[in-house]
Amino acid sequence: MAETEIARVDDVTPEKMVLVPIDDTIQVALANIDGEIVAFNNICPHADCEIIGGPLGDPPLEGEEIECSCHFSRFNVRTGERLEGPSSLPLTVYPVRVEDGAVFVEVD
Repeated sequence: MAETEIARVDDVTPEKMVLVPIDDTIQVALANIDGEIVAFNNICPHADCEIIGGPLGDPPLEGEEIECSCHFSRFNVRTGERLEGPSSLPLTVYPVRVEDGAVFVEVD
């Protein structure tokens, strides 16, 4: 899939992540970490459950880390690295480009 404009920078504030459905299988989460927009797949690689808006609600970012509300795997949202928990796979992160206030994400 090609690079796609999915949001405006002003929509992605440090206080709240933004969810953007790309298609029937991919929902991208956008976060603003110290002024940098990062993008990652909202589905936990451990058990295909939603990380944000899952059955236990929205987990907040803790710095660069997020915890899946289903099985409590923790990930770095900049790198995708699994930090702890049952997942053996990393979180999928996507390249982000910001131009003229638009956020572009490249999703495979």
